[in-house]
Amino acid sequence: MSAHPASFECLIREAIHRRLSGRYAAHPIEAALQHHRALTEGAGAEGHAADDFSQAEGVHRAGSQGVPLSESPLLTDKLAGLSRLPTVDRAGRTRLRLWAEEQGLLRDESAFLKEWEAHGSLHGAEHQVFYDTGTGRWFKRLYRCLHYTTLGDYLARLRFHSAIFPETAYRLEGFTLNPKNKEIAPIVSQPHVEVNEDLPPVSKEETDSLMAMSGFAPVQLLHEGVQDDGYYAYLHPVSGVLVFDLHDENVIRLQETAHVVVIDPFICLARRGSWAAIKLAEIGLPTPPDDPLEMLLSSLP
Repeated sequence: MSAHPASFECLIREAIHRRLSGRYAAHPIEAALQHHRALTEGAGAEGHAADDFSQAEGVHRAGSQGVPLSESPLLTDKLAGLSRLPTVDRAGRTRLRLWAEEQGLLRDESAFLKEWEAHGSLHGAEHQVFYDTGTGRWFKRLYRCLHYTTLGDYLARLRFHSAIFPETAYRLEGFTLNPKNKEIAPIVSQPHVEVNEDLPPVSKEETDSLMAMSGFAPVQLLHEGVQDDGYYAYLHPVSGVLVFDLHDENVIRLQETAHVVVIDPFICLARRGSWAAIKLAEIGLPTPPDDPLEMLLSSLP
């Protein structure tokens, strides 16, 4: 099995065929990305030229879409149905590990954990984190995917971050490898930003205004039937991108300019069979329509 991804056109074509038959496939995100990138052309970066999120997400997509159709789970409208995604995620991770090995991007897991522990073992719900004074960057290792998402979803999420919030864009640094079970985990980094603590925290109204400038409207998601009042969510009705977790620790004022920026959002594309679409349905909002798949398919060479 080759570790290299299929061509961009082949990946889209395969995804369209699967989704038109009601099967899972990583939805092509290129159209939504282009919409948001056009607003911030020339700002931010997706990563190194040789190991950016675009390549890595494409490799995972090629591997996960390579799962035989008979083994590929049906698109679902229930959160419980997303528990079937590990089948395709494992295939994507295997292809990604082979690619990362070819590219020289693998790092022994124990070496990262030793460095992380030496810096105080900081962690959040999904990342193990430490600050490197030499580079002025925060290094983060993904140890758990949230909301039933795959590693491919995570890589797509950071591509969206680069397009929507270029001031705080992440960079792909490589992957850790557990030598026993061969599990990989991405290491990413983000520039340090100094928070202005002399001013009050960013308010919900300020966050609403910030997101409105990029075409996002606020929505109130549910968590176990209760409104997530503190974990603000925003939907872009044209692209179908959902941005979540914009509370006042993830939306901050810069020290020098007091400019408001977003540092650690949860971003996902609301398409059929996705966590975002299911969460929108819980509050009575329709799933943003899939891209016109038949039309897109006919336009491919």
